[in-house]
Amino acid sequence: MALKIRGLELKDVSELRKLHDQYYAHYEFPPFLDCLNAFIIEDETSEIVMAGSVEKTAEIMLVTNKAKSEFQIGKALVEAQRCAMFTCGIHHIRDAYAFTDNPHYARHLIKHGFIETDKALKLRVR
Repeated sequence: MALKIRGLELKDVSELRKLHDQYYAHYEFPPFLDCLNAFIIEDETSEIVMAGSVEKTAEIMLVTNKAKSEFQIGKALVEAQRCAMFTCGIHHIRDAYAFTDNPHYARHLIKHGFIETDKALKLRVR
């Protein structure tokens, strides 16, 4: 079975919408045309096997002085979030992620707009 990869074209979007609605309706339709790269993988009959895209995302990384008060750390988390949102805005990044094993920090982040998502998998590419 030979597969062919090619760039996504505007004419592909309606077929992708059908596939998305059939199999992934519980997720938002991806903004394929607004990504860094969008592609189609077809079989030998030119039928779509898969479509994908690469989108800019941000990971917010913080080092916290845990000797400070919870109140001061909470205020610093809000300021860090403001800085991250500003940075994402000027770079046209839609999503920012924060990973924490501290349930107190997680509750604070959720209180300030973060949402819990499905388990994330990470691939370091460089």
